[in-house]
Amino acid sequence: MRKFLLLTLLASLPMIGMNAQHTLRMYGEDISMGVGEKPTMFINLDVDKDEFYHISKFTIVLPEGFSVTKNNRGKFIWTANTNRQDNISIANTYFEDGNYFNIIVSPGLNDDLIYTPMDENDYWYIKANIEADATVTSGTYEVLVKNVTMTSDELVGDTHDPKEYSLPDFTFNIVYSAAPKSFNLTMASFSEMATMYLDFPVDIPNDVLGVYYVSGVEGNTLTMYEIENKIPANTPVIVMANPGTTHTFTESTGTIATITDNLLKGVLEETSVSSLGGTIYTLGRGKNSSLLGFHKYTGTTLGANKAYMTRDNSNVNSFNLAFPDGSTFIHSLQAEGDQDVYDLQGRKVEKVTRGVYIIDGVKTVVK
Repeated sequence: MRKFLLLTLLASLPMIGMNAQHTLRMYGEDISMGVGEKPTMFINLDVDKDEFYHISKFTIVLPEGFSVTKNNRGKFIWTANTNRQDNISIANTYFEDGNYFNIIVSPGLNDDLIYTPMDENDYWYIKANIEADATVTSGTYEVLVKNVTMTSDELVGDTHDPKEYSLPDFTFNIVYSAAPKSFNLTMASFSEMATMYLDFPVDIPNDVLGVYYVSGVEGNTLTMYEIENKIPANTPVIVMANPGTTHTFTESTGTIATITDNLLKGVLEETSVSSLGGTIYTLGRGKNSSLLGFHKYTGTTLGANKAYMTRDNSNVNSFNLAFPDGSTFIHSLQAEGDQDVYDLQGRKVEKVTRGVYIIDGVKTVVK
């Protein structure tokens, strides 16, 4: 006998021709599935022995995005089965609005009874394999079974004595695990910084040097704070990594606190600048400057998944980037040989690697 997880609503019905109370119940089984999987959905009937059930009707409503699999002729595949009767069949099914099935289960051509349970090991069920389309995200979804009626029949003398019973609606769950989303960010060959904006939370990969958001502005300086481990959904950020490298940001799970003091904004698709309002600033290098910052944007569109900043009626052409302690970023020192560079101990540095330096009197982080 198959073992079922019972998610049931019970209806107590009188035994036909007897005074005793007996239980008739129909129930479904929880389903766990992932991308590309087509698990079997069971609708089960459980009754006391010696009751006779001739026909059943019910409606199954699947969650949006889920459906029953089809055969090679495009027909939905439903199967009915019992260990007491091998001629059980589904007489009629029809499909409506993508996920709505009306089911009638009836006996075979010889009009034998569908289900005549004789002991506790007997069973009855219908089944179908289900699948999910690409729009379904991870979560728990509810299957509804409603309008359930069962027709019983017993021969009393030479006369059939049919009765129809209505059962309560019931539900069971589909627990679906979608493939995690991901986004590949490729750094420009000439820059250690890029912006990114995604509508789903992501884990920060180990191969990036840092991820930041802009939390404040004073004069023409933007203050940045580092984000660790995870980036919340809908959070425009600045990513620091080695030039010319590609990094995969994978969808994150669990609860991630929203960042509320981020001055950056973002777009998910290519967007006309005229639709954004205000003065638009984007990440880049200013003319005659090694410092990366946000500069007035003169283009007409912003690329997909990019971050930007707006200021109302601003006369500032460029904003520098700085940490809360006042240290700043420098793009490259390869072409700046005439700059005075010192380490934090005041010693002049001839060859600069990653670290914190005093460059022309300004504390600067070189990544």
